[in-house]
Amino acid sequence: MAVDFTERAKRYQAIDEIIASGRMLKWNQIIAELGEKYGIKTSRTSFFRDIEDLQEKYAAPIDTDFETSGYFYTDPQYRLPRFYTDENAAKAARLLKNLLDMVRNNPLYDEAREVFESLSVESRDLSLERIRIKKKPEDDRIIFVGAPNKKIPAETWRIISRALYENRVITFEYKSLTSPGLRGRRVQPWQLIFDDGNWNLHALDVVKNARRRYSLSEIKNLKITNEVFTLPKDYDFRNMTAGSFGCMCHDEHLDYKIHLHGYAARFAKNRVWGECQTITEDTTHPGPDGDGVILSFRSNQLESIEHWVWKWADEAWPIEPQVLVDDWNGRLGRVNEIARLGVCGADVS
Repeated sequence: MAVDFTERAKRYQAIDEIIASGRMLKWNQIIAELGEKYGIKTSRTSFFRDIEDLQEKYAAPIDTDFETSGYFYTDPQYRLPRFYTDENAAKAARLLKNLLDMVRNNPLYDEAREVFESLSVESRDLSLERIRIKKKPEDDRIIFVGAPNKKIPAETWRIISRALYENRVITFEYKSLTSPGLRGRRVQPWQLIFDDGNWNLHALDVVKNARRRYSLSEIKNLKITNEVFTLPKDYDFRNMTAGSFGCMCHDEHLDYKIHLHGYAARFAKNRVWGECQTITEDTTHPGPDGDGVILSFRSNQLESIEHWVWKWADEAWPIEPQVLVDDWNGRLGRVNEIARLGVCGADVS
């Protein structure tokens, strides 16, 4: 029968408080106080098992005095973490810690890590020195790997974080990927989005009255204003996006048909890319190994889909819409021109 870990956690907490008091009580005295002060009934066997668990699982520096047989911490600063969990939840906590490591190099990460580590049961490098937890070898058997993210200035994080929580308009200068030079922006900050190693600000451009995404690494001269805005009910980026291609989206929804074969086809089959998705056999163009398929879906992420299709090189090409076909053909023509000119070591003989 499964053990009620909530009750076990209460015993752990109470035992920790008793030992940390420095009174060096014996095992029978601790059991008595557990019942009298904390209302916790436990046996001699359960008590010694709890002591062993605290030492093995939580690295509690528990020892007994040679003369009195009373329990004490060899490190007086030690205290048990405030959050306790069974083995399955401990694994989940360690996974969350590894996932959190993907978004390093910003104050929000540091704040989240401090809170998490003060509550978690397993960690490799705790910043709270009063808590010492053993690191298990199997913790590195499940990891998360993401694209490298650029470090954002602490002041940028501080201002945006405050603006988000207080619903304050911010101003900054910004250099977009489509226009040269810095241009002034005045926006309502709605959400921070981490996508493909990059932090983005989902916001409303006040001047253009249009929703925009801004890369935090390109924001300069950021300032917070005294203007307060009302956050709209439909601010959430996830409710705006009909697709799974990152944080870029547009107002126009289009129907897509894309041929895939080889690894690209196998990769696409196990994921949902957009609304109304279907995957059918491509009998007209089965591909070299006869595994060609047509991926169909509806989305409003044209720009990201253009890059996604092109990255599969010879294993994918667009069928619909025409704007996607034109983009693909344009890229193909430019690559052929590069090859014709012999750029980057291309063999044109």
